[in-house]
Order: sequence, then C-alpha cells, then structure tokens
Amino acid sequence: MPDAISRSENGNGQNASDAAAAEDADDYRVVVAEECFDWREMTDSCLREALDTLAELLRPLADGRKAAFMEPAYDVECRPSVALIDALYSADGGLPRDKRVLLQQLLGKCKRVEPDEADLPQPVRVADGPWREPSWGAAHALSRAAAGRAMSCLLMPYATGSDWPSGWLTVTRTMEAGHDEVTMHVLRLPDDMPGFWRGLLTHENVPAERFFTFVGDAFPGLLFANSLRLHNFKGTYADVLPWLVKLLGALDDHFTRTLAECGGDQKQVVRRFDALGLDISPESPNTKKNVKAWEQRNVDFDGGTYRCEWHGKRLWDRDRVHFSLPIAAYDDRILIGIFVEHLAT
Repeated sequence: MPDAISRSENGNGQNASDAAAAEDADDYRVVVAEECFDWREMTDSCLREALDTLAELLRPLADGRKAAFMEPAYDVECRPSVALIDALYSADGGLPRDKRVLLQQLLGKCKRVEPDEADLPQPVRVADGPWREPSWGAAHALSRAAAGRAMSCLLMPYATGSDWPSGWLTVTRTMEAGHDEVTMHVLRLPDDMPGFWRGLLTHENVPAERFFTFVGDAFPGLLFANSLRLHNFKGTYADVLPWLVKLLGALDDHFTRTLAECGGDQKQVVRRFDALGLDISPESPNTKKNVKAWEQRNVDFDGGTYRCEWHGKRLWDRDRVHFSLPIAAYDDRILIGIFVEHLAT
C-alpha cells in the first residue's frame, strides 16, 4: 500500500490546509434541511435556544467545504409571514440581532446548491413509518447518498417536518420505476457528529490516503502521532478498517471514563472493552523489564515524548494499535501513537 498519508504539523491527525485543497468544492457531506429554519411556533426564549443549538451544529461544519444548503431555503417561512432571507437580512425579521448576524456568517460559509431534477422531493419513509414528502435538502442528501457518497442531513431536534431519529438510517424512496433504499445519516444534536464521520469511513470505504483527513472529526477525544502509517499493519486496509474505526471510536467514547470508573484497575478495563468486542491490554511486566522493547512504545508528539503503554489487537498475533493513557496537558485526550504488525516484547 502506498505511503500517501499527510499529517499536520501540530499532530492532530489532520492537515487542514492540504485537506481543504484536496477536497473538491462539491465534496460536501452535510446538507442543512429547510426544517432547521422553521421557528414559526416558538416563543422568544425557545427561539434563542433553537438558534444557539443550530449555531453549535453549524460551527464545525461551516468551513467552506463540509456543508451545503439549498437555495429554496431562503423562501422558507421561518417566522409567521417572514421568509428566511428577510429574517436573516432585515432588522424587522423577528430574529435577535446577535443570533441573526451569527447565522448569516455561518450560512455564508456553507455552499448554496440549486436543486436539479434528481432532487425533486418524492415520498419517502423510514422503516414502517408514514410516507412523507421530504424537503429539498433531505431529498438532495438522499440523492447524493444514492450515488454512493456518505451523506448526513441536518435536522434540528425541534424540526417537526420529520420524525426521523438520529444516526444512520435506511430510507425508502419513491422512484419512477418503483422504490429504492438509501442509507443516510441524520444529524440532530452535536453528539451525533462523530458517529457520522466514523460511519463515513466505512460506509464509503474511504481510501487509505484520505483516512487521516477525517479522524479529527470522527474521534475528537484522540490525538494522532505524525508517524502513523496504515501500511504498517499486516492485514490489508480493507480488512483492518472496520476494526480500526470500531477500536478508535471505543477509545474515544469510553477509555478515559472507564479508567476513572474502574479506579485504574486494568483487569476491569480490559473486561469492559471485551464486552464491546474489543481486545485491549496494557503491556506485560516482562515487556516493561525489556528496556529496548519498552522504548519502542515511546512516541514523539508535539515536542514531547509519550509512552503508549496500552494496545488494541485485531488478531492475537498481528495488527496492533498502541495508545497512551489520558494526557492531562491535552484535556485528557489519548495519543494514538503506533500502528504496527507487532512490537518486540
């Protein structure tokens, strides 16, 4: 496998400038549905809360390449008898000035999309739910997902036009020739975001050279050493990827908290992860006594050196991910330091 992985100088697992340059202008992954702008039934206090939540969701997406919204959204009635475009750009639009200005800025950094024939809303449903006509935004996200691109549709918690749950869903669409099924993600809360970026890595089979483009969003509680190379595993990228995403997700979500809950009892931590279907363990006493082997676990990161004294195993005899204990200087984030077939013991 070619070594085509770029890293950032600060070691966070993403080279922001290179990634932005590499991403095509049409490679957005999140579509903001028009339901997000329906505030007609809200009191002033509920409106402020809704706008704050929308801004929290949009802030990490509004970078010029991750998110888009549909041009027809400007004509949505967002307040009684007030279209979104008037609410955004008029002092009489019914939005608090500070929230209005912030929303202008965030939406201004999202791509605006003119719908085409493939985006024409047709009845859809999730599982055995009712058939509904989606918004232009939801229909556009489904159209792109049907073409093989991992997509998420942003639907706020207060959106009443759809009762779809958060997460990855199978949506049945009405087509001219009948029906088809499309897998798409629904984003409702900030905590839903990592699940989308993790799913993107496996749903779309992201190639190895782009893996590290997404890890900062997919695993926000982890740090990634510049020296990581996917080809250092024994298994092929296709074999390793599902396990790797599952392991990194579990470390991000559970490792620091589990250590605290178990009072540092390593055996309990191992058992907790075993229940998740993952094999992790600290290094053995024999490895710690072997000076040369113990030094192999040292990883340089951001001007410091950290020992990656735990590891996850894909198979008993191959494919290891070595990682550190939580690092206080980085808000207890965990350093993913080594991808390897097997280190000396």
